[in-house]
Amino acid sequence: MSQRLTSNQWGFSVEHDNPFAIFRKLQEVAEQSVGAANVIDLSRGDPGYGFTPSVAGRRFFSYLVLLDSYLNHDQQRFSDFAEEDYKAVMADIISFTEYSFSKVAAGQMVSEFSSFIDTMQNMASECGLKWSRFDVLEKLFRLCPVTGGSYLNPQGEEIVRVVLANWYRKFISTPICHDDLILFNGASHAIGTLFKALGTPGVKYLNEESTVVICSPAYSPYNASLFNRSIKTFSLTMNPLSGEIDDESLEHLEKFEEKIQAIILIDPNNPTGFSLGQSGLERIAAVAKKHDSIIISDEVYSSFFDKKKTVVDYAPERTLRIDARSKIERSTGIRFGDMFVSEEANKHISEKILEDYLLPGQDIKSLLIQAKGPGGVEGELQHTTFVPGPAQFLGICHMVMGGKERDQYFDSLKSNSKVFIESLGFEYAGNLYYVIFDLDDIEGSTRKDVPVEEKLLELAKRGVVYLPVYLFFSELERAEKASVNMMRASVVNSSVENIEKAAKITKDYLTS
Repeated sequence: MSQRLTSNQWGFSVEHDNPFAIFRKLQEVAEQSVGAANVIDLSRGDPGYGFTPSVAGRRFFSYLVLLDSYLNHDQQRFSDFAEEDYKAVMADIISFTEYSFSKVAAGQMVSEFSSFIDTMQNMASECGLKWSRFDVLEKLFRLCPVTGGSYLNPQGEEIVRVVLANWYRKFISTPICHDDLILFNGASHAIGTLFKALGTPGVKYLNEESTVVICSPAYSPYNASLFNRSIKTFSLTMNPLSGEIDDESLEHLEKFEEKIQAIILIDPNNPTGFSLGQSGLERIAAVAKKHDSIIISDEVYSSFFDKKKTVVDYAPERTLRIDARSKIERSTGIRFGDMFVSEEANKHISEKILEDYLLPGQDIKSLLIQAKGPGGVEGELQHTTFVPGPAQFLGICHMVMGGKERDQYFDSLKSNSKVFIESLGFEYAGNLYYVIFDLDDIEGSTRKDVPVEEKLLELAKRGVVYLPVYLFFSELERAEKASVNMMRASVVNSSVENIEKAAKITKDYLTS
């Protein structure tokens, strides 16, 4: 999808241009009109405007960086130490901490560090790993992985995958081990790797003869990836205002006779902000089993939903599950994504679905680890993770230390969603993170005949920026009914006061 914008009287076209290029233009217009400090930017999916990454996580990570610098330098390497040196090393760490911080701060840091070591041991034990306290120190400081001093495990550092496995066990029923996880440079890197590995640059499982099921609306890069590869699609229609899959569309899928190679789910959905219910997931899993399809489930927003059902638990033998720490930890810049390939899925996909596509001795997990590096899919550059050490360790610091701040973030997020929707005059239906709405559905609108590009520019001049989602819909829906006036608002990007203000500005402009 090109970044080039249409040259017309507005400078872009909602029907033809990449929405992620459009919002950058609108941001510029807004900043020039009201000043950067006064822009209410609801276009971007990252939460870095109204919230910050956990202070506790960042503080603890900075402490690890400081310790890494103390334990590894020209006169000493942590690799010089052995298990029997643990007590001396810890005494040295405590002495250095007391020298570096005030008495109160030093006590807090030492206490947190000791607790962190205990937590790592307990999490490792869940994975069948018997780590001593020295083992944990070694995972943190040998060869300086915290500060990017070494090439890292191509699958992702073991200690990092142990923490991730612990997190996912809280809501995934399918057995999960740290060895079932592959780290990626964000969820988008995982998505790109899947198309690369399974597509024509890779094993050619997804090609011009393939059919892939995808919900509509869906995160537009998926639509672009399928279109650019000439892969045929079956679009499951989803009600953008309720998140429900259209029953007639689902029935049509259940009767579909042609081979379906893959089913792509974005669940919870981007752009609607809704999560699929149990019935929909069960029916989709049944279709996948009927066709022996691979399910690609993008669940980067799943942690925002309590007791979220995942398709993994309905079809564990065929699901590749994508997630990322970026959104939930308000740290989109650390680029820390992962993919869960259960032991059952690795076996079934490799030995049944991709039996005629993989090389002898290859499985889907090894293919993905090889393919995620730059270059081809033969693993020419597979010797490192492509998730920098600092990103991996900052990520787990947020996960382990940021619980209280994460809870506060959840509360504000729910409030923002409800306030924004009700301020526009709609009924809140329980969606989170994103709100999708039609500018022409605002009660009392007097600007239904105004081109959508003009409306977006006028709102930007008033300081409010949205993302148009016309290209998030399937080609069929765009032709039949999807509105060019449909917008996505990312309600994580500002305070509740600004969210309410953005809704008021939008409504006042459209009804004036």
